Amino acid sequence: MCPNTNTILKEFELKLEQQHYSTSSIKAYKFAVSNFLKDAAICELDTMSEKSIHDFMCRLHSNSSFSIAYKRQILVAVNKLFALNFNRNLNLSIFNTNPKTNPLPEALSITEIKDLLCSCTNIKHLCILKLMYGCGLLISEVLNLKVGDVDFDSMSVILRAINGPSVRTVPLPQSLRLSLKRYFEDYRPKVYLFQGQKKPQYSSKSIQNFVKKYAYKAGIDKNITPYMLRHSYAIHQLRKGVSLHLIRSIMGHVNLKTTERYQRVSEISNQSLLNPLDPL
Repeated sequence: MCPNTNTILKEFELKLEQQHYSTSSIKAYKFAVSNFLKDAAICELDTMSEKSIHDFMCRLHSNSSFSIAYKRQILVAVNKLFALNFNRNLNLSIFNTNPKTNPLPEALSITEIKDLLCSCTNIKHLCILKLMYGCGLLISEVLNLKVGDVDFDSMSVILRAINGPSVRTVPLPQSLRLSLKRYFEDYRPKVYLFQGQKKPQYSSKSIQNFVKKYAYKAGIDKNITPYMLRHSYAIHQLRKGVSLHLIRSIMGHVNLKTTERYQRVSEISNQSLLNPLDPL
């Protein structure tokens, strides 16, 4: 039976929720996909060729009523639709005739990370902060961790992909191990490592809120986001001499170019350091 637009959008929304996208992001993705579905042959989505999608994008780009930013948003949303609903990993980026220059990742200094952690007095929040910085995790990866994914004996954390069998393991820092031991004693989680008050899992919005709260408390004058902790992990590891390929493996990047962006930030930071010998 051929699915209708509402069925496709509902399934898309559910899968985005499972990956802990914010309400505003889900709304934007659904609206963008709905514009694609108006023009697409619904019954052929699971077999639609990239050429057909390309033709749609060409028609879209010829529509002057859409801004470049919105055309780009539709491209990203359609790519995500095929990945989540139809398990098809398409390379639609080649159809972006107005590619956006990706800004370099923003990070916190080691001092700012220390101040952020010291400002946190809640053990659950502290463990989440340490996981994002100490293991370079995404919010969705933190929220989907289950109790059995933390292995204190092998000092590792197991990360399982939401869609598919992909699994990777990252080292468990000793500082985080001690914090997690205390967290287990205080909270005694049963299924998910971090439970919500009324839901099985903690929420991404709660993490975003307390990260900003502790940053303000620590006097960090930046528009801080949880993702900056992951950026900081990669950049600080590079400065310590950890290989780019190892960082790529730990962070789960498919493309090495994604990891290389952190190397560029690290190089810029090193160039900005004034050697005390130079002025003499």
